[in-house]
Amino acid sequence: MTRKSVRPSVFDRYPQFLTLKGLVSDEVVEREIGSKAAEFERTLARARRVIPQVRLCDVFPPEIERGSIRLENFLGHWGNVSVESVCKIGLIIRWLRPRRILEIGTYNGMTTLQMALNAPPECTVYTLDLPVGQEPSVPASELDRYVAQSFLPRFGTSTGSYFKGRTDVRIVQLLGDSTTFGYNAWIDGPIDLVFIDGAHDYRTKKIDSENALRLLSPTGVILWDNFADVCCPEVTRYLLDLSADLSVSHLKGTLLAVHRRGGPGEGAP
Repeated sequence: MTRKSVRPSVFDRYPQFLTLKGLVSDEVVEREIGSKAAEFERTLARARRVIPQVRLCDVFPPEIERGSIRLENFLGHWGNVSVESVCKIGLIIRWLRPRRILEIGTYNGMTTLQMALNAPPECTVYTLDLPVGQEPSVPASELDRYVAQSFLPRFGTSTGSYFKGRTDVRIVQLLGDSTTFGYNAWIDGPIDLVFIDGAHDYRTKKIDSENALRLLSPTGVILWDNFADVCCPEVTRYLLDLSADLSVSHLKGTLLAVHRRGGPGEGAP
């Protein structure tokens, strides 16, 4: 008699997702993450062979790691970037001293606020998200819909609530679909840093990245969240494909991927 093999649950395979219990049904977690995990692991293995894992000082000058940053109300909730990611984003901004920052995917605005706090006073942070109730032109995954529609009210936040009412930072909230948004009507010059953390499907990531590259200044930086993240397998798949034509690295200890125009592998800035 042969024993029937049973696929381990996503919670057995990835214990970190136990924090989703009570927020999202087990069936959705298994369908959105568990059923795609094996294919994701194969994609990630290929990506790790061509996308190097690096420290900040491998992409930027060594002094960047000796910098200081300012953080306020930075712990966030489920769906926000990690504290280490926030710190590395802040260090990049302190070193880069951008005039304009674009964030695609405001969510609750926690990361938006940290970026603004570490940017020069004259820098404007533009942050884009869908208006409440508007469906994206590219259908979102079931998990993305949960995060966008359920998590904010569950945690007592709303789009951009972390920076609402702040007068000490220059943040411009933009509302629209990132795949069709007319950036040039709102942004009056090249962008020095783009943080891409909106929808996580392949097509939207591709459009967001193409817009970022079009808007990017000659020495600008693009950061993508959710690389090597089993929750968002298409992000890794897209960045693997993009790395054939663009220098992309994975920042150690985070889910961030980075491209520095004019940086290592791109020639002198």
